[in-house]
Amino acid sequence: MSLNSKISPAFEPFLAESGPNDVREAIVLYQSPVIMPAERGSLRALKERLKLVESRAKEHRPLHDQLLARYAKQSGVKQVSVKNPQSSSGLRNSPLPVARLDVTRGTLPALAEQQGVVAILPNQKISLLQPKAVDFEELGNQEAKAGLTWGLQKLDVPKLWETTKGKGIKVAVLDTGVYGDHPALAGRVEEFGVIDPLGRRVTTSATFDSGQHGTHVCGTIAGGKTAEGLSIGVAPEAKLFVAGVLIGDATLSTLMEGISWALESGANIINMSLGFSYYEPLFDEVFKMLIDQFDVLPVVAIGNENHGNTSSPGSAANALSVGAAERLPRGKLEVAAFSSGASLVFPGVEPNALVTKPDVTAPGVQVYSCIPPEKTPQGTFQYSYMDGTSMATPHVAGVAALLMSAKPRALVRDIIQQLKDTADHPSGAGRRPDNRWGWGFIQPMEALKALG
Repeated sequence: MSLNSKISPAFEPFLAESGPNDVREAIVLYQSPVIMPAERGSLRALKERLKLVESRAKEHRPLHDQLLARYAKQSGVKQVSVKNPQSSSGLRNSPLPVARLDVTRGTLPALAEQQGVVAILPNQKISLLQPKAVDFEELGNQEAKAGLTWGLQKLDVPKLWETTKGKGIKVAVLDTGVYGDHPALAGRVEEFGVIDPLGRRVTTSATFDSGQHGTHVCGTIAGGKTAEGLSIGVAPEAKLFVAGVLIGDATLSTLMEGISWALESGANIINMSLGFSYYEPLFDEVFKMLIDQFDVLPVVAIGNENHGNTSSPGSAANALSVGAAERLPRGKLEVAAFSSGASLVFPGVEPNALVTKPDVTAPGVQVYSCIPPEKTPQGTFQYSYMDGTSMATPHVAGVAALLMSAKPRALVRDIIQQLKDTADHPSGAGRRPDNRWGWGFIQPMEALKALG
């Protein structure tokens, strides 16, 4: 791997207005021994997973400290003491092989030369992928009659419920938080935490949502029924582990800490509806670690910036990125106009020289789910419709939870592949993948059958 290929192209705009000696924060990924993931699906597997995460964190501490010491000596950029695990050097106790370092234009090459360095990314800001619309309309007659949201109907979720409702699967949601006292989420939020903009974990005795987004996403993944008997959640017996990472001026280090928190909680799936300002191909190294070393599935929204655009990290090759589909008259489906998608070319980068995103599509328009109580002149509302790839992503996370629960021996790579292979593209399999539908609209029952 060349030195230039280790340094993110996002550094160019990130450093555009900085002088040669101006210090900026970088996120560094370094090499870690590759291991085979433990099996899912039993208490023993959960214990093995948590034991694995703890051991990886211990293995990474000396590697982290050695990297900081070597780089500080060679570059002359003074780093915060590595002896203090809570220092702003950051991420020292992470199960991921990742460090937060100060860099300048001149010291970036020196950092890339350090033994074991895999990728260097700017610690850029992250932000919520905002929903495209919010509406307090009454439920459609068809949804009320069926007792299901249209997304659950279209995905044929009740047929999967005959086999499983997601029991035993942990889904981490890295978002704006969650209103855990919502009746549709009763007993479903297993753990809650906050990661502040400095990447510090903040303990709180009560759950909260800094907006509405995280609660809406959680409802689609694992919510129960409304008072009227409408089912809103794909995997109602899955457990939710929610971290508020989009509170204040969050950065990439905030997200990294959130991912570490999710691993330490034993998460099987991580749902992310967030993005970066600059395209970040090297973030794919994080997703490869999650999938290959921890057997954890990253499900990521592709963005709401229309065709021809994508949002990082959903545009990373190993992310299971999700576009939004909408229902049309007579049951027809179409990709929503706002749903992002693009074909990305990286000359000389193998094996992923061409990346086409999204990977799959799912219901993402007029999605009905729970929100924190909202007082309006018309009354207090606890449910709302929202549009966005952020609404499509939890449908896929919920489906993955059902598949994992039903097929505990299936590895994440297998689940990703079958979700793509069995997806329905309206123009036929010969057009797959494209940068609107990806591989197509997911077909959960077909994916379950294909997993054997």
